[in-house]
Amino acid sequence: MFRRAGTSTFKKYAEQFRHKPASYLTSFALLHEITAIIPLPIVYYTLDYSDIRVPVPEQAVAEGNRIMSKVRTRYGYEPLDSDSQVMVNLATSYAVVKAMLPLRIAASVALTPFMAERLIGPMGSFITRLFRRQK
Repeated sequence: MFRRAGTSTFKKYAEQFRHKPASYLTSFALLHEITAIIPLPIVYYTLDYSDIRVPVPEQAVAEGNRIMSKVRTRYGYEPLDSDSQVMVNLATSYAVVKAMLPLRIAASVALTPFMAERLIGPMGSFITRLFRRQK
């Protein structure tokens, strides 16, 4: 008698997935990776250019920078200053992106049908036609 909102939409996507699983899985995987990569520089540069300081003991920052400076000089880069926040900002950016996992999965699931139908599916069809012509 009562039907939940979006049930027909979900059934439509489930039916499309059943007929084209490769394009849907590829789309989800790509979106999941894109939503992991794009926020990293955004969070890092937000931390770097703002006055936001992650509370990490100065001794831990100095020791981490000392270790990273050894690695950097081994590969020809300049060492880090003992009070540099680069490694703290990198680690914080990584942690923020990992904490956003539920949001990233939801966005990936929501965008998968669009990407599968508009980008991945047509690209797969084009590549298939291209290789059929060459034979």
